[in-house]
Amino acid sequence: MVAGSNPAAPTTDYMKKDKVVIIGGGLQGLATANALIDRGIDVLVLERNKDVANEASFANGGMLTPSHAIPWNHLDDIKSILSGIGRKDSPMVLDIKSIPSLFVWGLKFLANSSHKKFIRNAQHIYSLASYSKKLTVNIRRKEKFSYDNRSQGSLKIFRSEEHLNKTEKLSKKIFGSKKRNKILTSDELVTLEPALENIKSELVGGMYYREDEIGDAYKFCKLLEETIRLKGGRILTNNNIKKILLHKGKINCVVTDRAIINTNNLVVTAGSWSSSLLRLVGIKLPVKPVKGYSLTLDTYGVNHAPKLGLVDESIHTAIAPLGNRIRIAGTAEFSGFNTSIHEKRQQYLYRMLEMIYPKLYENIDKDLGKFWYGFRPMSPDGLPYIGPTSIPGVYVNTGHGHLGWTLAMGSAELFADLFLEQETEIAPEPYLIGR
Repeated sequence: MVAGSNPAAPTTDYMKKDKVVIIGGGLQGLATANALIDRGIDVLVLERNKDVANEASFANGGMLTPSHAIPWNHLDDIKSILSGIGRKDSPMVLDIKSIPSLFVWGLKFLANSSHKKFIRNAQHIYSLASYSKKLTVNIRRKEKFSYDNRSQGSLKIFRSEEHLNKTEKLSKKIFGSKKRNKILTSDELVTLEPALENIKSELVGGMYYREDEIGDAYKFCKLLEETIRLKGGRILTNNNIKKILLHKGKINCVVTDRAIINTNNLVVTAGSWSSSLLRLVGIKLPVKPVKGYSLTLDTYGVNHAPKLGLVDESIHTAIAPLGNRIRIAGTAEFSGFNTSIHEKRQQYLYRMLEMIYPKLYENIDKDLGKFWYGFRPMSPDGLPYIGPTSIPGVYVNTGHGHLGWTLAMGSAELFADLFLEQETEIAPEPYLIGR
């Protein structure tokens, strides 16, 4: 079958049944395919869109941040979510109409908000994130990838002493004796990032995270796609999944609108759509879409553009310079698969840029801004689901939430080890479905 063809009825793809079919061609699907190929396993990736990485991987925040890798179950986040009910100008929004569909998931989300569980989950995320960051660097060096990446670390800025002290205490609890950040004065912040000079008087200090990076996830995905094809992997786009069929309780085949594909092994890496696909075989996976937005602006020819990735938690905003562009990302909407875009959402991101980099905001061409949204696949505890399901031959690698870029390569490596029943480099238990 040739991608792009339009047969009147699905054809049968008689691939070897020991090949692995992967549903979803975003960061997780491509990373999983690459990890399996590197272990000598034949793979076929099925993507419903016309191109890979067209959903949550397309224009995300662009930050690989092990040091910011914490779930959204903190009590401060829950307060922010509840205060955003019915509002479009809030960093976190809960749509009243979506509350019934979020009820059971929401109870699990709240159950993981206790201090003990929050710290435990944050530590597990950090473990996977650090592992993933190392593997991202490895493949970049091995394959000579270039995706507007920078490795100078990231900043977190603070406008109140209380918030700074609280974050420092939280970091110590998560990282323990590991020194992953450096406290900075406002003067030191401006020395590291001169573009902050205009708001220096508003800042009480900040944190510098040496191990963090920035990079364009979509460009990375396209390089990964090329690498997979060169290694012999197959990627078929424009393929919508219609059925997943079992035989005697095991995976048998996948039916798309273009082909019937026989397989003994299926991996669902379809992000926020993973739950609906798994329901086709009776598996209930608590992954919900959380809508996020980004704004990308051209900085070509603009003097003194920022150099480091930056997070301002007081306004739930991340800003990443990507080559001759700058990306502002933020906001979280718990509103299901709502595809509408409210004007206040666009205004919010422009306003956040102005609050952090007023001089840049003044000099940049705002008419050329590219506004985007995507659906983050969120689990109730903030941890991804990686590994086998209750059905033989059906696996998952999904539920990475707002940390898909940060966790991708590590999740794929962990999955491949679990798939082959090999010893894993990090403990797999926190990420298994049955946790």
